[in-house]
Amino acid sequence: MLRIIDRILIIGILILIFSPANCQVVDPVKWKMEIREGENGQSSIAFISSIEEHWHVYSTILSDDPEAFGPIPTSIEFEPNDQVEIIGVLSPISNMLTAYDPNFEMDLNFFENEAIFLQNLKCSPGVSTELRGTFNYMACDDSKCIFPDPINFSVVVEDGMFISIQEVLPQLPGEAGGNKGIVNPIHWSVSSTDLGGGSYELAYTVQCDDHWHIYSQHLEGNEGPLPTVFGVVLPEGGEAGAVTEPEPHVEYDPNFKMDLAFFEGTATFTQKITLNEPTVLRVSVDYMACDDSGCLPPNFEEFDVDLATGEVRMVMAEASESFPGGNDESSPWEWDIDVKAPLSDCNEVQHEEESQSLWTIFFLGFGGGLLALITPCVFPMIPLTVSFFTKGSKDKRKGIQRAVIYGLFILMIYFGLSLPFHIWKIDPDVLNQFSTGVGLNVTFFVIFIVFAISFFGYFEITLPNKWANKADNASNAGGLLGIFFMALTLVIVSFSCTGPILGSILAGTITQGPMPLTAGMTGFGVALGLPFALFAMFPGWLNNLPKSGGWLNTTKVVLGFAEVALAFKFLSTADLVIQTGLLKRETFFLIWTIVALLTGIYLLGFIKFPHDSKKTKLSAPRVIIALAFIGFGIYLAPGVLKKPTWEHGLLAGFPPPHSYSWYEHDTDCPLGLDCAHDLDEALEMAREKGKPVFIDFTGWGCVNCRRMEENVWIKPEVFKLLDEEFQVVSLYVDDKRDLDEAEQFNVPIKYDDGSEKVKQIRTIGDKWSTLEILQFQNSTQPLYVIVTPDGKLMNSPVGYTPDEKEYADWLKCGLEAYQQTARK
Repeated sequence: MLRIIDRILIIGILILIFSPANCQVVDPVKWKMEIREGENGQSSIAFISSIEEHWHVYSTILSDDPEAFGPIPTSIEFEPNDQVEIIGVLSPISNMLTAYDPNFEMDLNFFENEAIFLQNLKCSPGVSTELRGTFNYMACDDSKCIFPDPINFSVVVEDGMFISIQEVLPQLPGEAGGNKGIVNPIHWSVSSTDLGGGSYELAYTVQCDDHWHIYSQHLEGNEGPLPTVFGVVLPEGGEAGAVTEPEPHVEYDPNFKMDLAFFEGTATFTQKITLNEPTVLRVSVDYMACDDSGCLPPNFEEFDVDLATGEVRMVMAEASESFPGGNDESSPWEWDIDVKAPLSDCNEVQHEEESQSLWTIFFLGFGGGLLALITPCVFPMIPLTVSFFTKGSKDKRKGIQRAVIYGLFILMIYFGLSLPFHIWKIDPDVLNQFSTGVGLNVTFFVIFIVFAISFFGYFEITLPNKWANKADNASNAGGLLGIFFMALTLVIVSFSCTGPILGSILAGTITQGPMPLTAGMTGFGVALGLPFALFAMFPGWLNNLPKSGGWLNTTKVVLGFAEVALAFKFLSTADLVIQTGLLKRETFFLIWTIVALLTGIYLLGFIKFPHDSKKTKLSAPRVIIALAFIGFGIYLAPGVLKKPTWEHGLLAGFPPPHSYSWYEHDTDCPLGLDCAHDLDEALEMAREKGKPVFIDFTGWGCVNCRRMEENVWIKPEVFKLLDEEFQVVSLYVDDKRDLDEAEQFNVPIKYDDGSEKVKQIRTIGDKWSTLEILQFQNSTQPLYVIVTPDGKLMNSPVGYTPDEKEYADWLKCGLEAYQQTARK
C-alpha cells in the first residue's frame, strides 16, 4: 500500500514540475543487461547503468531507517515461472553514496556515474524456458526527478543454461490493444487422424497473434471471461470423448482482475471420436480473445470435417439463409451508406457535447465535494487544520503556502484515483452493454442501499484503521512529504462520509469512459481542497463558520434518502433491459414520492435515526428545506396516474418511459407516436405512406434518450414533424431478450487484415447495435437517422440535441432532402 502511495506522490510532483509550458524529454541514465556465470550452478543477470553528470539513481534500500518514505528504490519483479529459482534479492555492487537529498529532505542511498545491480538465478539441468521480468528505477538531480518507464526484459534458458537477456520493447500504437478497427487476431484450423477401428482423433489448433490469448475450457465461476467451448454434431451411434487441452498459462489477467488459465501463441486441443462409418462432421469452437488492454466480443467458428478424406472446410454464413433480407439490396443490412456523404448537407449540426458534458460532470463532482464538506467527518477538520498551518508556523506566509499545498495534495489524490481508468481500453459497444448490464445495475442498487443505511447511522463504512495510522505517522515527516500524508490521512479518515458520494460519482461516470470520471473526481477534489487554502489566506472567515453539531448528522441522513432514490434508478435500468415489469413508471414515481415525503417528515422531526438528537430544533432554514422536499413529493405524486396532472420535465430521463406502465396504452411508442420497433416493418409502412424513415437508436437504460423524448420530442413543432411527416422506428440496442430461433442470424464482417468472419446475432439488442455500428459507424445512444425506404441517407445523423429549434431544423433539413429526392 505504501509503495502505491509513494508512486502517486511522485507522479503528482512530476505533473507539477514538468508542466506543458516547460516540459522537455530527458534520459540521463542508459542501461545495458548481461548474463554472468556464477558458482554452484547459479548465474546472475546484471543491470549496468551509465549515469550523466549531476544525476543519480537510488539504491535498492533507500535509507538505514526502515520507515523512511522517499523516492522509488531500484527494484526487480519477475513473472511467475516455476522452472527458475530466484536466489536472494537484487543487490548493488557499485560504490554507494549516502548524502542529504534536497528533493526529499532526508539522507538517502544512491549512485552516481555508474551503478551495477545483480540478481542471482538458478535452473535445473535440461530445462528450457523464458523468464520475464520488470526492472524499476528512479533518477534525480538536485532540482528534479524523473520516473522512467520500467525496463521489461526476457531471459532465455536452454537446456538448463542461461543463454541471453534482452529488453522487451513496448508495442507500437496499433500493434495490440487500443482502437485497432476490426481485427482478427485468432486463427483456428482443424485436422483429423484415423486411429483405426472406427476411431478418429480431431485436432483443433489455434494460432494467436502476438500479445493475444484465448481462455481455457475450465474456468471457475461466472464472473470472468467466456471459456473456450468445443462442439461436435454426431450421427446416430457416434460417441465423442472430452476435449483434452495442453497445460495452460495461469497468470493475473488485468482485464478481469483475477488469475486465469489461458493460451497464447500456438496450442492444440484433441478429441477422440468413435463412429460406425466415416462421415462429414460439423465441429465448432466458441471462444473469447483478449490482449492486455481489452477483449473482443465472443466469437463462434464452425468447420466441416470429412473423416474419409481428411478434408476440412470452414463454414461461412450464407446470406440467403442467415442474413436478414438475403441478397435483397433494399434490406437494411445491404444498404451502401456513407455517413460522411449524405444527400444533403443542409443545416449541418455541430456539437460540443463532450466538452459541455465534461464541464457538467466537473461541476457535479464539485457539488459532491461541497456536500462532503458539510458532513461530520470533514467539517470539523477545516478550522483545526487551517489553525495548525497558520498558527503552527513561525512564518505566517510559509504557513499559508503549506495550507495551499495541503489543498493541492487533496486535489491530486482524488485526481490520481481516476488515472488507472485511462489505462483501460474498451471495444465499441462494450460501454453500452456494460452500463445497461443487469448485473452491474443490480450491484449498484445494492451498493447504494448499503450506503444509505450507513448514512442513516446504523453502521460506518471505513477503510482499515492501519491505513489511517500509517498515513498519520507518515504525516509527521517534514517538507512536502509530511503535508502529502496529512492530506492522505484526511482522505482516509473521512471515507465513511465521502465514500458514498464518491461511489455516486463513480457509478454515474464509469460507463462513459475515463475522461468524465477524471472530470468528476477533479471537481470533487477541488471542492474539498479549496476551503483549506481559502481559509488559510483569509483566517477571519473561520469566525463566520457555523459550529459543528447535530446539523451535520442531519445532512448525512438527507444524503441517505438521496442514495435510496438513486438506488432505484439503477434497479429500474436493470428491470427495463430484461422487461420483467417489476419497476414500471408508476412504481418508480411511487417510490420517489415516498422517499421525498419521508425526507421532509424527517426534517420536521417526526422520524429519528440512531445519531439524531432526542429533541429536534426546527430552525427556519430546516423548515423551508423540509417543505421543499414535501413539495417535491407532491410534484411527483401524479406520476402514478394514467394521465398525470402535469408533465414531469424536471425528471426527464430518470423514470421509465411512458409506455412502460401499469396501464394499457394505445401504443408502446414514446409520446403515443405511431412507431415501429422493427426496421423492416417501418420501411414497409414508410413505402405505403410515402414518408421518410426516422430511425431512433435508443436504449431502455439511456437517460439522454428519455430526456429527448420528454423535453424535446414533446414540443409542438417537433412532435408535429415526427407524427405527421416521418415514419418513426425506435430500435432498442440494449434489449436483452432473445430473438426467436428462426430470427437469429449471422453477420459476415470483413476485418482490416482482409479476412472475414461471422458475428452471431442472438438478442434484439445485438441486432440493432450491430446494424448501428456497421451502417452508421456509431455505437452511442441516442442516434437519430433519416433515410428513404430504400436506404439513402438524407442528412448527417445526430445524437443528443437538447435545443428544440436546432433539432426541429435538423428534422426539416432531412424532410426537405427527402421531398427533393421524391420529386426526381
